[in-house]
Amino acid sequence: MNDLSTTIIGCGWLGRAFGEALVQQGEKVYGSVRSEEGFEQLSQVGIHPFQLDLNEAVSIPKEIAEQTKNLVITLPPLHRDEPMRYHSKLVALLEQFADNISVIFTSSTGIYPDEEGEYDESYSFSTDQDSSILNVAENAIRENSSAHIIFRLGGLIGPNRHPIRYLQGRNEVKNPLGLINFVHQGDCVRAMLLALETKEIAETFNLVFPDRPTRKDYYFSAAKHYQLEPPTFSNESPSKRIISSEKIRQQFDFEFKYPIHNFPELQFN
Repeated sequence: MNDLSTTIIGCGWLGRAFGEALVQQGEKVYGSVRSEEGFEQLSQVGIHPFQLDLNEAVSIPKEIAEQTKNLVITLPPLHRDEPMRYHSKLVALLEQFADNISVIFTSSTGIYPDEEGEYDESYSFSTDQDSSILNVAENAIRENSSAHIIFRLGGLIGPNRHPIRYLQGRNEVKNPLGLINFVHQGDCVRAMLLALETKEIAETFNLVFPDRPTRKDYYFSAAKHYQLEPPTFSNESPSKRIISSEKIRQQFDFEFKYPIHNFPELQFN
């Protein structure tokens, strides 16, 4: 193990899992959290924590910035009503690191229109769509990093995370015959590890499990599995929105190994 490290900005549910996987491979990993209260969880899995709240400041400790060979940003969008403010925060963040570092940025398939259709990475956004906070954030990465991979993540599931927690017993849930576009935390970590092996490219990939049950079938199965009251659905024409993950499967021979039908462990407190 050398003195260079991977720095994860936003070491929460996904960032912490990715950092732990890197530590297990012998990597030195720094991870940011918004307050010192989160230090212990990171330290327990071998991640070196530091405090960073982008709502307050963008300053990275100099010794961390100088050691960083890979920068991973797994933050949800800040300032949703002020996209350019988020853009400026990301630019200020990137400026503190060397020009030759590799950057991974986790975006979302929410960047695509919420309308029926099949969407892949070649989708051409309109002028209005290009000003959305996710597009603005992605463009900040593209404009300020020559070596980067942007992952547009589907709905995230994994240990102690599944939307049935919030949909149990709800009435008039929309779009019963619409399709699920989810991805498991385990496959996100696998794709991110693969990205660190890929140098000097600038690419964007969707990450969505390729099998898509209907919303009604999927949530009924989840409710049955967790022994919860299932939601009821409204009667409306289906809007089938499909997010394609063919690009990463073809370009890197990547296969998704965590079926979204295998429901993760949840704790209901």
